[in-house]
Amino acid sequence: MIVLDQVIANHSTLCNTALDNSFIEKNKYDCIVDRIPNMKLRRLSEDEFKNGIIKLLEFDPDKIQHEAYGKVLYIETETVKVPAVYHLLCEIILNIDAKVRAKSFLDIIEKYYKKVLSKYEITSDQFRAQVRLFLPYAKLEKLHKLCNEDNIDGSETIWEVEECILYPELLREEVYSIVNSIYKSSHADLISFDIKLAKDLPGNLGKYFRIEVTVKNTTETRAHRLFAKMIDDNKEKLIAEFTKLPFRKECFFFEILLDRLKELGLEKIIDFCLKCYFTRRDMLIFDDSSVNGYSSWDYQVPAPYSLLATTIKLLAKLHASSIIFEEKLSNKLGRTVRLDEEYPAYVREAAFVSKEEYREVEQCNKRSIYGYLLSKFPAIPKRINIDNLREKVKVAYDRIFDIVKKSENIRNVLSHGDLWGGNIMYKEDKTTEVCSAYLIDFQLIRYCPPSLDLMFLLYTNTDRVRRVKHLTELIRLYYKELDHILGSYDIDLGNIFTFDELMESCREVEPSIICISLMYGSFLLLPPQQRKDIQNDKERCTKYFKVDNSPELEKAWDHEPFKIRTEGLIEDIIRIYDNDA
Repeated sequence: MIVLDQVIANHSTLCNTALDNSFIEKNKYDCIVDRIPNMKLRRLSEDEFKNGIIKLLEFDPDKIQHEAYGKVLYIETETVKVPAVYHLLCEIILNIDAKVRAKSFLDIIEKYYKKVLSKYEITSDQFRAQVRLFLPYAKLEKLHKLCNEDNIDGSETIWEVEECILYPELLREEVYSIVNSIYKSSHADLISFDIKLAKDLPGNLGKYFRIEVTVKNTTETRAHRLFAKMIDDNKEKLIAEFTKLPFRKECFFFEILLDRLKELGLEKIIDFCLKCYFTRRDMLIFDDSSVNGYSSWDYQVPAPYSLLATTIKLLAKLHASSIIFEEKLSNKLGRTVRLDEEYPAYVREAAFVSKEEYREVEQCNKRSIYGYLLSKFPAIPKRINIDNLREKVKVAYDRIFDIVKKSENIRNVLSHGDLWGGNIMYKEDKTTEVCSAYLIDFQLIRYCPPSLDLMFLLYTNTDRVRRVKHLTELIRLYYKELDHILGSYDIDLGNIFTFDELMESCREVEPSIICISLMYGSFLLLPPQQRKDIQNDKERCTKYFKVDNSPELEKAWDHEPFKIRTEGLIEDIIRIYDNDA
């Protein structure tokens, strides 16, 4: 830790200065470019390596999201003015051997943060962002030094700079953290890593990557296949902003909440989700379950009973975890503990929020349901007054913004909030008929009645035939499973809520859940190519989501998955309100 002690001594006085690019002395990097023909590159051509370095040197402080980095503190003397974090990283890269650095880097920067930067109102996330920002330049500084010393043959520094150019999304030092998380120690050695953009996934708001990390642990060398999701700042501003709160929610879920659940002895019931090895303000990294045969359910195909029953059991574990959390902490602290009071910022609503910037989308969805979709069923007026039905559907739609909130009538739980088929990783062994699944994408978690997740799952992913046959049976399965889990922790579900209370809550949210299912289906059940064309055409996309989607729905009306599932949902709406009459 001699390097760290020296840096801390030099950083006893730091000044807060506006970030600029003066720390990059561009002229001195000409020698790196001149020496490229003598470098042994692994992945990039000479031109690609040169262009990558030129791009790194085009550092524009105006394009930096300054709130993500917080204060950028400088060391300033008569002869030197450099960012403190950049100076720290240069000292580490220049003075510590690569193998030693692989074991000590994370420990050094954590100790530096605690001893120095934490005093300056810079958050841990902001510090990590600064480390990411300056690391490639510290490695360039090392490469420049080696070039001047004519000492670049077989240098690992060349390959590390190459990695910075190839994989700007994830730096080597962050992969060290992933390896430590997988092996629960710093004894495993990172051999290599590779990142590829994943283009075959159903998500619409982020960027997705598949990562292969090769590690040597004692005598065994093993390749780990991982999956990463990342905020896409290149999306239009509204989408990028909409994504940030959900992403913070998911980081909270994996970084904070699951750890607290483990501390309370709930490890055996939190296997409803994939293992998460790395969190960053804009990235999460998990096991890649597709390697083991799991895949997200094709939303265009109604979910079979086996998938629904398997998912119901996972849902019971998720909901049970929040009830057990509250009960255990309440007993420990001698007061009533509720999740929304412990973590209000992370369980507040993120999807159905009545904001002016979302108003056009809300109104377009609403018109689509009570206007276009109801108009496709000329037989409705023979069964129920169409004007009355439209008014009731409008009320049901508006109530969406209420049902997603905390209830005063039934115990609330941590709700997943988005259980459509794309967020269920499912596998079925055709020989043994054994099914297993994971829930993914915890970006819309909320604190609300359990009926929301239940009814959303059972309406959004099914056709009417399956609902008529299995809906009540599956709700009973959920209650039975929840009762069993809570019982194993000496909690009586009957004292939390009864089955009749659960059924009443399900009936209460049912009309609004049908409206949500119609919204989802109106896009996700379109023919795949039509959906892709809408997404790739900005003008067409804006018209669909903000102005009038009926022309697109009319074009897709004869697409069987869309037509049959929509007919079933409208039939359920009529059934509910016909019974009311």
